[in-house]
Amino acid sequence: MQDFEKLEVNYSKFLGTKGAISCNTGTSALHLSLEALQLPKDSEVIVPEFTMVASSWSVYYANLNPIFVDCDDNLLIDLNLVEKAITPKTKVLMVTHVYGRVVNMTKVMELAKKYNLRVIEDACEAQGASWDGKPIGSFDIGCFSFYRNKIIHGEEGGIVVSNDLEFLKVVKDMKSMSFGSKHDYTHTQIGFNYRMTNSQAKLILKSLKKINKNLKHRAKLEKVYDKNLHPSVILPNRDVVWVYDIKVDLKKKNKLVDYLNSKNIAARHSFKPMSSQYPFNLPYKHLRAFGLSKTICYLPVGEDITPSQAKKISKLVNKFLKNEN
Repeated sequence: MQDFEKLEVNYSKFLGTKGAISCNTGTSALHLSLEALQLPKDSEVIVPEFTMVASSWSVYYANLNPIFVDCDDNLLIDLNLVEKAITPKTKVLMVTHVYGRVVNMTKVMELAKKYNLRVIEDACEAQGASWDGKPIGSFDIGCFSFYRNKIIHGEEGGIVVSNDLEFLKVVKDMKSMSFGSKHDYTHTQIGFNYRMTNSQAKLILKSLKKINKNLKHRAKLEKVYDKNLHPSVILPNRDVVWVYDIKVDLKKKNKLVDYLNSKNIAARHSFKPMSSQYPFNLPYKHLRAFGLSKTICYLPVGEDITPSQAKKISKLVNKFLKNEN
């Protein structure tokens, strides 16, 4: 068994799904999932406004129509708005578990059942999280990234997980140029060169073995930030800690990110609404996602960050914000 196959076996065991298919990136996992569903060309896919752009671009790559739904105050897709966005052309409900916070999957699956939708979980930022005792990513179709900044990681990589083995057969074929079982250079469907290398799989397997230790370390860092940051910037805790997001006044936020970056601290701006992104270019300034994006940034969390470093970062944030008043 090759290393990428070992990863598929171990990752499906980790999530309790019947199968998993590895690929080269998390973006490819999303794209493959949509392509493998083989939907009518005019099909619509519900996509969160507040997410990483790969979520929406994967729909665009698959020649499907993204229908964007605004976020709630926790930055997650507002499930109270989803039903209004569903039409007879809607075939997929995509949700993103943003910054380690988990979407209410009970409600998601109720909507999916009511309207006969497939569910794709963009779970790249919530590896190791669960909802009501069930692992995130295991509800229908789960897509994960193994990019080096993720909780489980290599340098790069992705995976699609599901209990739908017929669907996974199509994913497996499509990720490898759709050669088919005979590999006789007859291609009966579109395919992509999205294979994962064994060298990447080895790195990811090592990271997977350390998942529990890694999650505990990240939770500890979250507590350090909670304790040392000024209360005004603190947001609700995360189900798992991918990054530590904070809420800061717009003018201060932009300067704060630049200041921390100048200190070699990997602070980052938040996601922006999908409606504001190329090639969609839709009205967006009325959205909650836009308003929140102007105030949200995040601080680094990871195996390479120590509690003392998190405390130091907190003090730098507090000092900077105080001096900006």
